[in-house]
Amino acid sequence: MEKEEKAVEILAGCCQGEAAALAPGPILARMEEKSRRRALEQVPGLKGLLCCVFPYFDNLAPGNLSIYARGMDYHLAAGRRLDRACEMLKKEFPGFNFRGYTDVSPFPEVYACARAGLGAMGKNGLLLTQRWGSYVFCGVVASDLPLEGGREPCGCEGCGLCRQACPGGALDENGRLEQGRCLSALTQQRGELTAEQQRLIGRSGMIWGCDVCQRVCPANRAPERTELPEFLEQIQATLTAEELEGMSQREFRRQYGSRAFAWRGVAPLRRNLALNAAAQSERV
Repeated sequence: MEKEEKAVEILAGCCQGEAAALAPGPILARMEEKSRRRALEQVPGLKGLLCCVFPYFDNLAPGNLSIYARGMDYHLAAGRRLDRACEMLKKEFPGFNFRGYTDVSPFPEVYACARAGLGAMGKNGLLLTQRWGSYVFCGVVASDLPLEGGREPCGCEGCGLCRQACPGGALDENGRLEQGRCLSALTQQRGELTAEQQRLIGRSGMIWGCDVCQRVCPANRAPERTELPEFLEQIQATLTAEELEGMSQREFRRQYGSRAFAWRGVAPLRRNLALNAAAQSERV
């Protein structure tokens, strides 16, 4: 078995999704100097990348939390699985180093996964896979093990539905995202919001994230359900003001610290719940 096939088999088994090997040259060439330098410092002698996806789709049940944030924090879930994969890869390829990344990464993970053949580049900035649509988290393992693979990634069909449906009009025709108009980003933002940003959150009924561009995407017509228990167990679709009432920051971290919506603390969630309630009272 070629080293690429064996490495991919190990990683795919750990992520319970799909994986592929990739030569790092084109990825490094695309990166800004600061990110490229960071990657090469963290993995000296970088010669190979392994890309993977972690499916997280369960169902489309209504709620005020984005689908990705309803189970375990993906940083924890994917991070642990990548750590396990790296340990297995080191045993399989002694003398070589492996380091896993998900989200907090110098690498352009969506582009890397698309170039590895795991999906297409969506106009909403997400990876569109055949089996799970865009309901996946991307992961990358960087190594000094020489690996080959990759091709210029495909784009989506360009229907424009994500841009048309975006509540804040945050996407332009070229897929560039304006953070200050992105509902998902705004629900997570600390500090002051403009009146229009407050109205956007209030009207949405969301307190963390936004799934609109995913729900309208043709790639998500029939996504497969994940098999990862981290995204199937202890699901919480909605968080209420009553559940957060009187809760200190320490208590909040203790109860919700393993959730993706907890990393900004309790304050943005309380603010967003208040904005939702105000908007609801105006509609009555």
